[in-house]
Amino acid sequence: MLEYNVDARLTLASLLLEEAKEDEAVSLLSPPENFDSIDLPPERSKPWWLNEKVKLKLGQIYRAKGMLEDFVDAIFPLVRESLYVEALHPKVKVKKRLSRRVLFERVRVLDDDGTENVFRGFRPVAPSSDLSKAARAKRLLQKKATLREKKKAEALATGADWQSDDSDEESPQEVLREPPLPNLLKDEEHHLLIIDLCKSLASLRRYWEALEIINLTLRLAHNFLSVEKKEELRSLGAQIAYNTTDPKHGFDCVKYIVQQHPYSIAAWNCYYKVISRLENRDSRHFKFLRGMLGKLVDCVPPIIIYGHQFTMASNHQHAASKYLEAFKLLPDDPLVNLCVGTSLINLALGFRLQNKHQCLAQGLAFLYNNLRLCENSQMEGEDNISTNHAVKTLVQEALYNIARAYHHVGLVTLAASYYEKVLATDEKDYPIPKLPCENPDIGENRKPGYCDLRREAAYNLHLIYKKSGAFDLARQVLKDHCTV
Repeated sequence: MLEYNVDARLTLASLLLEEAKEDEAVSLLSPPENFDSIDLPPERSKPWWLNEKVKLKLGQIYRAKGMLEDFVDAIFPLVRESLYVEALHPKVKVKKRLSRRVLFERVRVLDDDGTENVFRGFRPVAPSSDLSKAARAKRLLQKKATLREKKKAEALATGADWQSDDSDEESPQEVLREPPLPNLLKDEEHHLLIIDLCKSLASLRRYWEALEIINLTLRLAHNFLSVEKKEELRSLGAQIAYNTTDPKHGFDCVKYIVQQHPYSIAAWNCYYKVISRLENRDSRHFKFLRGMLGKLVDCVPPIIIYGHQFTMASNHQHAASKYLEAFKLLPDDPLVNLCVGTSLINLALGFRLQNKHQCLAQGLAFLYNNLRLCENSQMEGEDNISTNHAVKTLVQEALYNIARAYHHVGLVTLAASYYEKVLATDEKDYPIPKLPCENPDIGENRKPGYCDLRREAAYNLHLIYKKSGAFDLARQVLKDHCTV
């Protein structure tokens, strides 16, 4: 009897859901197959299957059944359109347009310069607020007069009738378009809907759309969202930025995570992975990093990241100075010693340095210190700047770095001996550090052996053998370690 009534359909769908008849409820709320040929009653300007309540109910059913793609297709257009309408038409108080009579009354403050006034020629005696109102009124009257003369000239040129519009009536205000979900930013239930939508978009790898919803929600609903929901949205944005190839849209989320956890190694790891993939140098990154260095003088991660930026620009002298600054704060940290050693070796290979041998020896000393600290770290299990939770600093990695340094400066005999030590070392895999707000139980699909460096060492060793003429040894090393 009430085929086109939305409330009747929603009530029947709720009853079907109570009886666990989800498929019948979905069929009841889904658009009919031949909806293009259906003739709606004259009083129904909008089909029932396009109603926002129907789509919301349908999305809730899809979400409960785990049908993420259908859930996104039903809810995403509503949420996106609502956010865009809110962004284009913010709820601000519209100022009332003043009539010409009121404007003339305000201008009289400036024009009151009668001949009998002894203060003629001086600034009118009036409060500053009245003077500013009078100045604005005078400019508005001049603008209206100019516009009126322009319209009069156009009317005379075209031969059309023209009459002066001196009425005090206000022009009708523009009718603003209402969003599909009017209480999207204020209703807590809708906030949960936005979070579920963003999670579903991230699961479907629709990262740009998820970041678009997150950024708009954080900007428009800043005063309505609870602290927990803001944290959840920013955390999700940081994870998306961590996984996308172009993370510039999620930079603010990652920056917020670091601000909330300034001494967390996992947070800084995520931040550096995001900014290292930016195509061009982002001024926001350098401004934020300088601010963190100024506020957190005892925080080592931003100092190391600053040194990495100099290293990427081949400015090894400034990179070494930054790494040494971190070394003063954490002299017994393996990663800091590794960074200092590599920067000094790169600096020794430059053209301007005079005491190259001394600089090279200092760099190797830091690398050997890194090896010693790694051995102690694995035996004692202590945490440091290069570890997080169960992740241990790898002795195999320290041996490989020493071999690579010798190889880089041309000491191939020593490099070959350390590459052989790497091949003799078996290293197990360790979990990758997680974000502070990320669920640590969620595993990553990584192939086994991602912490093992024997293939890299074997390839470099085969290059040394090949260059020295030992082709049989080179082929044997590749056959033993670099074939599947």
